Amino acid sequence: MNTARTTLIETIVWIWILAGIVIFAGVFFVASPLSYVMGEVAGSLTASLMMIWLYSSLDIELDLPEKKAVNHSRIMGVLRSATEIGVLAASFYFSRWVMPYTVLAGLFGRKFAAIIVPFYEEWKEKKKGISGENVTDNKADR
Repeated sequence: MNTARTTLIETIVWIWILAGIVIFAGVFFVASPLSYVMGEVAGSLTASLMMIWLYSSLDIELDLPEKKAVNHSRIMGVLRSATEIGVLAASFYFSRWVMPYTVLAGLFGRKFAAIIVPFYEEWKEKKKGISGENVTDNKADR
């Protein structure tokens, strides 16, 4: 579970990095910068909480029998999706304070971060020199 915990932390960090990029890319071009930022923060906070919920659900499911684990996974997936839809719907109701499209961008940060993390891991391994190749520089091997 240490690998899963590290991946969780990296994913949450990337969610907030992407949120920062979205905020700095658009905050100067909108009529209401505060609601723009608040929408992105609300979406990114929801995405981060969904990742923590997913992590704890997976931890529970690893201890369950297969059939119960599958059912639990389905139910939790539906609940997470309903929560995200609820947050997005609420953003339309509170559109004076949060911009719904930045809430959506924050929610999509979870998806984009999950795509970025494996590439980041690969880059990190290559930087360390653990890419599966022989990294010793021996002149006799040439």
